[in-house]
Amino acid sequence: MKLALRVQTAAILLFVFYGLSHAASQQGYPNPAQTFSLQNQTLNYHPLGEGHHTVLLLGGGPGFSSWNLTPVQQHLAKNYRVLLMDMRGTGENRTPLENLDRLLDQWVEDIEALRRHEQAGQLILIGHSWGALMAQYYAREHPTRIARLVVLNPVDPDRLAMRNLVQRIDARRQQAGLVDEHDPWDLPAPLDPKALVQQQLDQVLPTYFHSIEQGQNYARHFGVNDFSLEINHAIWPQYQANPIDAEFLQTLAKRRAIEFISCQQDLLMPEALQGYQQILPAMSFQVLEQCAHFPWEETPGPFFTALDQAMTSQPPEDDFSDLSEADRAWLMDDSGLDLLLDALAATESNARFIEPFSLDEHYSMRNQIELTEQSLKTGWADLIQCHANLDAVAQLQIVYNAEHTRHIEILSQQSIDLAWVEGSSVQMQGLNRGAQICIYAQTLALQAHDQGYLLERGPFMRRFLDGYFPMHVELTINWPGLALQPKHILPVPQPGLVVTQSDQALSLNYWFQGQLRPHIYFNKPKPPG
Repeated sequence: MKLALRVQTAAILLFVFYGLSHAASQQGYPNPAQTFSLQNQTLNYHPLGEGHHTVLLLGGGPGFSSWNLTPVQQHLAKNYRVLLMDMRGTGENRTPLENLDRLLDQWVEDIEALRRHEQAGQLILIGHSWGALMAQYYAREHPTRIARLVVLNPVDPDRLAMRNLVQRIDARRQQAGLVDEHDPWDLPAPLDPKALVQQQLDQVLPTYFHSIEQGQNYARHFGVNDFSLEINHAIWPQYQANPIDAEFLQTLAKRRAIEFISCQQDLLMPEALQGYQQILPAMSFQVLEQCAHFPWEETPGPFFTALDQAMTSQPPEDDFSDLSEADRAWLMDDSGLDLLLDALAATESNARFIEPFSLDEHYSMRNQIELTEQSLKTGWADLIQCHANLDAVAQLQIVYNAEHTRHIEILSQQSIDLAWVEGSSVQMQGLNRGAQICIYAQTLALQAHDQGYLLERGPFMRRFLDGYFPMHVELTINWPGLALQPKHILPVPQPGLVVTQSDQALSLNYWFQGQLRPHIYFNKPKPPG
């Protein structure tokens, strides 16, 4: 495998309700929303965490708000960047819908737009209940953009789990004493949709919990605006018209890990598990006890242990044969440098600054540039560049701009079997965990600009497919004996960008995702006297 761094310079309703976080005191998302746009509509979503891999949590219904998955988001955000979003037409993103009959396809487009907005090469998808089918629907359209699929208390693709659902709900209500002689469940359904939703909250939600009392307590935290009956009615027939088929899931499972987590007492069990096992006999699964449909609320300890295991299980070996040529150029040994550079040029994205992360294990780059009197005349300067914690892969190349870089030398290397300079690149083979390399070169760093000088670097990026991994870059500029002074820095200092300055040096530390192009403007030295 080769990686590269660019261094230039139906009618069936499934009423699925969710619990409230033990730490939450009110409904809704606890962290502020960010936005992205698609087809003249701005959509809200809630990111948390700054891990190197991006997770999207997909909630149930269909037609329910996803804020109830906040406990899962908070747990995973310790190691991942985790996204939560109300699907178009629901919750925070509730707006009049023009094409309700193609809403399911629109949701797939929205997820893809969110992935691109987040600059994530791939998503780890975690779908709960209906959300498991939503995740598979997206994966069917964008199979190379899925890193892993985790289904929680899922509906199976053939909906075997729903065949006896109404009867089981009614039996649970009877058993729990939720039925009396004036039982509204036996009366004609209210004409008012909000009244119907409230009836479901009061009468159905408790049956989805192992403890009816716990379900009744949780029901009080939900309102009629958390669920769209119209969308629920519209989505199920659209799924039935184009369901997930066995062949697709079997093909996906050859390249991606698919993990199943549910509860023994779930109303969808055991048919949900049986449905998946009929398609994927070797699928990894975990079934928890003493919980029903909401294990993160009912048995959080065992659930989060199971989830952590599902997130780290060994995936099948991927031959990447389903990737495009441009994507393969990033990953495969048989890809040429021309394809690699074409892939780089295909997508440009500004850097998104992130919270600083530990450099002990994650990749980082240090650049030290020394400016001299000769640099002021010619623009050329000495560069020492060090890469730490490189990916443990068979082959790696660091590509420089041939017009702006010369006299490349390898100063030191560690945990790398073989490294050599080839043209305007450094080639490496046999990289092991903790691999490091330091390189010297002369770089065309400085150019005259508006009565002064401009030092422009980049783009720095750590790209994967059409997205990016988070990255740290340290850029230190020294000008011993020169009367230079920085007058402007772009991007401007902000969280994720730390600037340290002395009389003859400037140090900038960037934590970011995307493409970074630092610009440092200097005043021209005044002549003596």
